[in-house]
Amino acid sequence: MVKPDDKEEIILKAAMEVFVDKGQYGAKMQEIADKAGINKALLHYYYRSKEKLYVHIFKFIFKKIMDEVVELLHSDLPFEEFLKTFISKYIDVLIKNHRFPMFIMRELSQGGKIVSNALKEAIPSELSAHSPGIEIIEEAMNRGEIVKMDPRQIILTVIGSSLFYFMGEPIIRVLLLNEESFDRERFLEERKEAIFNIIYYGLAPRGEKQ
Repeated sequence: MVKPDDKEEIILKAAMEVFVDKGQYGAKMQEIADKAGINKALLHYYYRSKEKLYVHIFKFIFKKIMDEVVELLHSDLPFEEFLKTFISKYIDVLIKNHRFPMFIMRELSQGGKIVSNALKEAIPSELSAHSPGIEIIEEAMNRGEIVKMDPRQIILTVIGSSLFYFMGEPIIRVLLLNEESFDRERFLEERKEAIFNIIYYGLAPRGEKQ
């Protein structure tokens, strides 16, 4: 039996696929309903309109990401484990919602107002007044664990490195990967480790990490 949360995720993933392929204005509710395996009336009952469904996708995914971030920020992990775990969890969310980066890119190409507002709403109140992620990075700098730099640059590098494969997968497969022997699941696990190693050891004080 499909749980309500699972059914919602199926509907939103189907809608995301259609929005990525057709755009917000080219997508049709009937096409989304067909792809999700439900009737159009039920889709309208849940989301009222195509516009509300479009916005809800962003809120749904951002909430999943933020839930993971909040849990991680409360874990009191050493910076090394914090970084490794964040990268792993973030990529896991992208694996489960692999069209989301392109969905965002479509919206950003139209100005990004909807995605910006959805992200603001998804940020928990406990994170809105300060930036715990930045504080964790600064504490690691103050302990001498990593070199000093603008913490925002580190955050952008982590996010960008994690996102790029999902945004450029068709091109990456042509340029770098042997389609016949390519194991996507294994490659993405290796990607987590590679991103962590490049960033963490790249941030290490020179001569202290081998």
